[in-house]
Amino acid sequence: MLVRVSATGSDQTHVVKSAVRTLEILEFFDEYQKPANVVTVSEGLGYPQSSTAALLRSLVTLGYLQYDARARTYIPTDRVSLLGSWINPPLFEDGALLRMMRAIQSRTGQLVLIGARNGDFAQYVHVLKRPEAVEHHIQTGMKRPIATSGVGQVLLSSMTDTEVKRLVHRMNAYATEIGDKVDVAELLTCLTRVRRRGYAFSRNRVVENYGMIAIKLPSELTSRLLVIGIGGCVNTLEARETELVSIAREEMAHYLAKQRADDENGFKLRVVSDQPLAQRA
Repeated sequence: MLVRVSATGSDQTHVVKSAVRTLEILEFFDEYQKPANVVTVSEGLGYPQSSTAALLRSLVTLGYLQYDARARTYIPTDRVSLLGSWINPPLFEDGALLRMMRAIQSRTGQLVLIGARNGDFAQYVHVLKRPEAVEHHIQTGMKRPIATSGVGQVLLSSMTDTEVKRLVHRMNAYATEIGDKVDVAELLTCLTRVRRRGYAFSRNRVVENYGMIAIKLPSELTSRLLVIGIGGCVNTLEARETELVSIAREEMAHYLAKQRADDENGFKLRVVSDQPLAQRA
């Protein structure tokens, strides 16, 4: 059975509960990827069965879910898949981004996700898990601190040091626990390394022996800064680090180049070396 961890948190105390539950139902189906009945949805999300049934019926009425009366199951309609496709057509309209994610997942055998900034957090906006790992702790919609997560540090690496200092100063001012405060000097050193290598590698941040390799999507093809994350056991990621980074970059070039085929210059993925400029020959 799919185990889902709620995407809500203390930072969302002012969010309307019904809105959260409606969106989490759609995210549930995005992960479950087959018809589900009321009991399956309510247990997967930890919602009361009565309110789950009411929300599912409402989504059917609005055209976002289809109900099979014989099997008593629900499944999303095409209306869901078309939502938001206009925001970034080169990536989403023809499914190029999802095809690229699936290709990376197929070649690496690891969890693959897309992350983006949401306020002071890095949020996982889409997650592809391995079929045998559906109970993994990472879920679509989850947030991680932007300054200490791998995806977050890649997002911050696109900012100037001055912008990062200003952001961290504000975050530290509102931190209620000493352990929540960010060491600015340490973070800037880390971001320098991320910029040089072109990716971040976080280890044991949330779950012991689990890590994430995070790489920024090329800015030429997305108006919003997005990050590809490859997650797995730390020892596996460490042993295959160079290979995994190369696979991600190859698939970015392969799938995203098609979206700029009409450009006279074409699409060229900049490969970032781990070596300092002075050592490159």
